[in-house]
Amino acid sequence: MRKSKLLMEVPNGVFLLKKDFDQESNWRSDNCYKFIYSLNGAMTYQTNRNQLILYEQQFILFNPQDEHKQLAVDDKKFLIELNPSFLNEIARFLSPMHYYDIQFASFVQKYPQLTNWVQFVLQYVQLEQDEITESTEIFLEHSITQLALILVKSAVGTHTNDINIHTHKTIHPELYKTISAMKENFQHAWTLDEMANVSRLSKYQFAHYFKEIIGISPYSWLQIYRIIRSQEMLKNTDKTILNIAMECGFSSVAIYNQLFKRLYGITPGLFRRMVRR
Repeated sequence: MRKSKLLMEVPNGVFLLKKDFDQESNWRSDNCYKFIYSLNGAMTYQTNRNQLILYEQQFILFNPQDEHKQLAVDDKKFLIELNPSFLNEIARFLSPMHYYDIQFASFVQKYPQLTNWVQFVLQYVQLEQDEITESTEIFLEHSITQLALILVKSAVGTHTNDINIHTHKTIHPELYKTISAMKENFQHAWTLDEMANVSRLSKYQFAHYFKEIIGISPYSWLQIYRIIRSQEMLKNTDKTILNIAMECGFSSVAIYNQLFKRLYGITPGLFRRMVRR
């Protein structure tokens, strides 16, 4: 049986390259943030709220004590465990008013910046694989800091107030134009035809193109963006949960509550109480 290969343990995290083709069907929870990245093939994970399927260059994040189990891996994965105190210290450095621990959203994500980071780190480590030197340890220690910074700034979580789409402006201009329109009018009940028309693509071309680049469907992205906008209202206003759901474009408060809990494991009301302590 092929075992997971430990790359390196540094003060604020652990690097692992997983090459285990067997199922890890036991439920587990860890006292760390877990960044799991799909290098090739597909991976399937189960949580107590949803099932997550990752494809190449996609990643998921598990929060400390999140229950999860791996159901299947086609090839191999890159996994990093991050010290919670370290990551939240960086979050507070970037935003001094952020005083509660981050909860990352439970869904599949994909960002070019993280793909570039993973490729760079693995290439360096593979060059030094035969002999772990002091310079390698220093490199990986700084890489953990880089990863934490990228995750805090880019990955969706309870700390997020926007989704940065600037990287798509020159590389994927049609996509950038559509996402910008969706962000500007996120309360609107967008149809796939309307989204595709902004990109000047057929709705089938657009749906495939969007999922290939972003990692999820256009409608799922829009719902997650609505959740992000609602978080600011929960933190900074006294509006009712019903009013927030309606103002953010959800068709019902039940759907809003259901999606919020699926992403974070808590209800909007509990989130509001948590951030106002």
